[in-house]
Amino acid sequence: MAYKDNDKSDLIADYCNNRLDANEKADFEDLLRDDRELLDECRDFQGFQELYRRIDPAEPSPSGAIFDQITRKISAHQKVERKAPVQSSPPAKSIRSFWQRIRESIAVPWMLAAAQAVVIVLLLIPAPEQNTYTTLSSTEVAANAEKIGINVVFRPNAPESDIRSLLHSIQGSVSSGPSREGRYVVSIVSRSDLDKAVRTLKQSEIVLFAEPVN
Repeated sequence: MAYKDNDKSDLIADYCNNRLDANEKADFEDLLRDDRELLDECRDFQGFQELYRRIDPAEPSPSGAIFDQITRKISAHQKVERKAPVQSSPPAKSIRSFWQRIRESIAVPWMLAAAQAVVIVLLLIPAPEQNTYTTLSSTEVAANAEKIGINVVFRPNAPESDIRSLLHSIQGSVSSGPSREGRYVVSIVSRSDLDKAVRTLKQSEIVLFAEPVN
């Protein structure tokens, strides 16, 4: 970004939600005209904001602080080099290479989330005696209503191995998703483990958002 010593990306949420005063807004718009990367981040945030506003009324609505949380974490992970991929079998390497090409050709986070969904389905193929991660229909979700749900948005470039490991650590599985904004529902068996599971997800670097299903 052009303003490395004075990063203004944290002002994106305030600008998009009309929380800047007139002078701050004018200064920020001057920055947008001069800094294309900052402008792209601002447009990405506005796209996320619009997608959340279009969520089906039947789905749980995220809190107002979610947009701030997402944009800050997206800005943070864009400044950190992506960790080296783990060794994998030839088919997994081919799929990972395909996913890398998708990431390089798509700059918008929610479009990456949609592409990520395809890769997750291909990569999360369980070995014998492992949990199966699949996208369920609404009928199947109803059949598993006794499980406890957590809304989760993964970082767009999160490695499959990290997602698998994180779900294993909370004894969870993907029961539905992704929705239009890239949100999954992760199910756990025991309500007594809900607070711990949500806390673990929120502390993970590959998770942008985690909140229990109401």
